Amino acid sequence: MAAKKKTIFKRTSKGLRPLLFSFLIFSGVIGFFVFLFFIHDMPDLEHLETKGRRASIVFESYDGKNIATYGDLFKNVVTVDTLPKHVSNAVIAIEDHRFYHHKGVDFWGIIRAMGINLINRRIVQGGSTLTQQLAKNLFLSQSKSIKRKIQEFILALWLEKKFTKKQILSIYLNRVYFGSGAYGIDAAAYKFFGKRAKQLTVYEAAKLAGILKSPTVYSPFYNVAKSDERTKLVLSKMLEEKYISEAEMKEAMQEKEKLKLSPPIDENRYFTDWVLEQMQNLIVIDTDDLIVRTTLDSRLQTNATYVIRDSLKDFGFKNGAGQMALVALDKTGAVRAMVGGHTYSTSQYNRTLALRSFGSAFKFFVYIAALEHGMDIYDQISDMPLTIGSWSPRNYHYESVGSISLMDAFIKSVNTCAVRLTQKVGIDTVIDKATQMGISSELSRNYASALGASGVNLLEMTSCYGTVMKNGEKMTPFGIISIKNQRGKELYRAHQKKGEMVVAPEVCEKMRTMMRELLVRGTGKRAKLPIDAYGKTGTSNDSRDASFIGFAYPLVVGVWAGNDDNSPMKPAVTGGTLPAMAWKDFMSIAFGYNTPKSRTDIVTKKSHKRRKLSSLIDEL
Repeated sequence: MAAKKKTIFKRTSKGLRPLLFSFLIFSGVIGFFVFLFFIHDMPDLEHLETKGRRASIVFESYDGKNIATYGDLFKNVVTVDTLPKHVSNAVIAIEDHRFYHHKGVDFWGIIRAMGINLINRRIVQGGSTLTQQLAKNLFLSQSKSIKRKIQEFILALWLEKKFTKKQILSIYLNRVYFGSGAYGIDAAAYKFFGKRAKQLTVYEAAKLAGILKSPTVYSPFYNVAKSDERTKLVLSKMLEEKYISEAEMKEAMQEKEKLKLSPPIDENRYFTDWVLEQMQNLIVIDTDDLIVRTTLDSRLQTNATYVIRDSLKDFGFKNGAGQMALVALDKTGAVRAMVGGHTYSTSQYNRTLALRSFGSAFKFFVYIAALEHGMDIYDQISDMPLTIGSWSPRNYHYESVGSISLMDAFIKSVNTCAVRLTQKVGIDTVIDKATQMGISSELSRNYASALGASGVNLLEMTSCYGTVMKNGEKMTPFGIISIKNQRGKELYRAHQKKGEMVVAPEVCEKMRTMMRELLVRGTGKRAKLPIDAYGKTGTSNDSRDASFIGFAYPLVVGVWAGNDDNSPMKPAVTGGTLPAMAWKDFMSIAFGYNTPKSRTDIVTKKSHKRRKLSSLIDEL
């Protein structure tokens, strides 16, 4: 019996061999084509070491004016051997302390990071090596996809095989971005300290290394406290890796009080910093100098800057508002003005992109959802007090009368009515509508979100309002018209595409009716213009945020006021006061109905401004 089983087993094994062999061949062929798929569009790295220099990028307004330049401070190509050891050691200590012990991909580091992230239930640590950063940040797009991640792995392994550790580190130091328009360690040393990279002290090297994680957050120009904290962390890591002694660390820290930095003044940088991030997803920024023609209207931008500063000076500061932001888009979604705060040199933080509570301005989505579910602006709804569980939404300076129309509930911004409408259509319906129209941040699916409790950003909110201006066609913000190299070769051009219809035209018409009335007899009376205009006010709890978002064809504009530390403003600041007044000032200047004092040189006639706006719209 045993012999018989053995014979059967041999026959079975013999029969399986051809199948197994075929499977291996088939798998190899499939694997080969999969490999080709991942490498076919990877960059040419054969002459990488000799390139050294990153691109100089000139940003122009849509009419050809130079509004900013990045990379213009590039100095010399350096090598690790020509720099003090503490310069490269500072980068390795904070960015990849196992740099000399892995082959491009640190699998142990990835496992360790995954474990830490699982323990904290959020991403607190990454596993990318310095070599992977070189591949990801300088040669691939910033899109988050499996294909891009696999390409990053392949490139990192290739780099380690092709170059020595010193060569990889030299390439990285020459090409990495340090913020404020400086690419490369030599440019950064000159930009921040007015010296060459070979002259950097231990403290200065640590400060530059600390910037790399986030050039915006850790900029020594604009976030001094965070930069100092990060520098101390870099020095402690250098001590931990035995790159410096305790005495050297103590000596380095004494430089902190002596260091004086003078940030550049350039208010267009709020916009161009944002555009630079968009570029990463459009082209690979290599060594070619680039000219980027943007959507920015230099006159509107100048006016927006003055309006924000004047509004804070005249009304905001004395009423507890420390910051404001404004963004303007035309009907194509082109960003025509973007002011992220009072002064860029004081704070590089772009508040048009910050997640804030927009209060009643978010009810915009509630009313769209209600109208889409068959309600009409003249239908009646109860305005009486309401309690859901332990939560009772309150109305701001409003006394209940029993029931009012949707129109009156909207223009008087009655909270209990908005919550009742949300109950009727469902909170999921409201949140899904906001997402469909362009809100990308995660929104809490509770009734407080209907009153604007969830964090969203001003740029996205403004574009969503633009969808109603466009009669239901989704508006997608963009800031780049074209990208060319110095030889004139066009690398990218924006093409206006018809957006997805996300709101029915008849619903948009009803929304415009209510939004127009809000400026006539509602909470937005201070924003009223001599032309057809539409908008909505928003004020969060305790006046921590105040906003006004609205449009007058073909511009849709959003204004926000508040404080970076989320502290409350005085009760005098609501969406219908400071933001509404600033919105009116900006729109009046844009359409030529008002000329600000001492600024006649930056204001054009109404007809001329409309011609300028139309020229971009027609071109796209």
